[in-house]
Amino acid sequence: MKKYDFVRRTAITAGLVAGLWLSPLTAGERIRLTVLHTSDIHGQVLPFDDARDRPAPGSLARVSAAVDAIRGSTDHSVLLIDSGDSLQGTLLEEFTNVRRKEPSPTIEAMNHLGYAAMAVGNHEFNFGLEVLRRAEAEADFPFLAANAVDTATENPAFQPFLIQKIDGLTVGILGLVTSNIPGWETPEHYRGMHFEPMDESARHWVRYLREEKSCDVVIVLAHTGFEVDPETGESNGTEYENFGNRLVAVPGIDLLLTGHAHQDISPTDMNGVIISQPSSRGRRLTRIDLEFEGSGEAWKMVHWEGRNLDLSWTKIDEDLVAAFDEKRKTILVEMDTPLTVVDRAVSVRGCRVRDCAANDLIHQVQLAVSGADLSLASLLTNSTPDLAPGPVTQRWVRSLYTYPNTLRVLKLTGAQVKDVLEHAARYYVGLECSGSAGCEILTNPDVRHYNVDTIQGLTYRIDPNGREGAKVFGLSRHGMPLDLHADFTLVCNNYRAVGGGSFPHLAEADIVWQSSKEVAELVIEYLEKMEVWQPSADENWNISPRILGEKRAGRNAGP
Repeated sequence: MKKYDFVRRTAITAGLVAGLWLSPLTAGERIRLTVLHTSDIHGQVLPFDDARDRPAPGSLARVSAAVDAIRGSTDHSVLLIDSGDSLQGTLLEEFTNVRRKEPSPTIEAMNHLGYAAMAVGNHEFNFGLEVLRRAEAEADFPFLAANAVDTATENPAFQPFLIQKIDGLTVGILGLVTSNIPGWETPEHYRGMHFEPMDESARHWVRYLREEKSCDVVIVLAHTGFEVDPETGESNGTEYENFGNRLVAVPGIDLLLTGHAHQDISPTDMNGVIISQPSSRGRRLTRIDLEFEGSGEAWKMVHWEGRNLDLSWTKIDEDLVAAFDEKRKTILVEMDTPLTVVDRAVSVRGCRVRDCAANDLIHQVQLAVSGADLSLASLLTNSTPDLAPGPVTQRWVRSLYTYPNTLRVLKLTGAQVKDVLEHAARYYVGLECSGSAGCEILTNPDVRHYNVDTIQGLTYRIDPNGREGAKVFGLSRHGMPLDLHADFTLVCNNYRAVGGGSFPHLAEADIVWQSSKEVAELVIEYLEKMEVWQPSADENWNISPRILGEKRAGRNAGP
């Protein structure tokens, strides 16, 4: 796709031309600056969910309209920046940028909006360095990641910071990416890089921006969330990927603009640092208005106010939507082409509290293409639409398997396999029964839904009342008790294989096979070979408290 034929906006308005100061200010004057921040756009350029063929909240089209309105209503400079995870998440982005190697729609849209900078996110690495570097070259703004380090030179692998001269202010913008990328990605996707802890890198670079570059204000764009519960002050167990609380402790930061966790955190003061997070996919736009007092030699922030603007269903930039209309139509036709037909309804509702045909489809594909003994998989989303009897399209498959994962086969012992299941079973924390109403399974909200894995190739039960580490029982294979000392091959996605979800043993296990195709593509090929798909769940696992023996636990509940 060609670059837009309408005028591209400048990154900073009302007072900045080619990085030069305009209208020098005298002592005692005040400067106002509006900072606008997005994060975790995940390719949501347009206000449509193409996987489900329906309107979607948020999008860069709505961000664009909101930014236009703000720029038009202010008489001072506006700085638009982003905290990463832009290149993965929609069919438009994947089909255009990744498959056809055409310019990234997300980057084209961000160029149009006039972004000044973007921190690199972990999902930028999903498709490998070729895709990432190509998108970086297409951008009219820098990709920032000070803590992504070139192993050959020990210099930053991306531009570490950007300095903007805005109406007399020297504004330093530092970019950081969560350092757990090796815990999620295949080594080929970040080859030649290592990742420093975000807080250690920030200490060095913030000091540099303050002392060497004499920045009046330092903004940190951090693709990370907060690792401590703000109400209790206790760890939430995400220190391996989230560094927000540790970054707040770094001297010299004025604004810490975060992402990664997809939380809606309105601007607030945390230990003297303004922090925020704008949800995801353009559903929120953080606005922070800053006021400085001083002179051309030194400026001090004297006032600020901010909020997260809800853009869920606001006005759309129709020109931006129209720019991608033809590409979207092509994708929709491909998405609606039938792969096969299904002879009964399929739903993902309740798949985490009972075996279901949708998740068993993933298991069947993984076992068929890999030849492994066992398959490990989870339901990745709650929003896959119910499938009625009739055509099965690529759209439904991609709504079922939403991530660009590939597969790996690992070698584990039976004891290690049990440990893996016990880790997933942390999701179940009790059973609440009330006479004739049956029983409700209680679940742990701190366990992310895509980390509730099941295994195909074994039969087992889960006791939700059991203590952590002792919930799984009755493990058998081919009618015989599982041999804890025997070796087994287990197929899982690459995210899980490199340690995603903190599952035990997987990251250290020997790799005996890996796929070159993504799981969604493998599912599509599997279904295309069928004249009719006859979905079923073999019920190889169930929630069955030991006290009930062979009886099933009444009413299932939960997502």
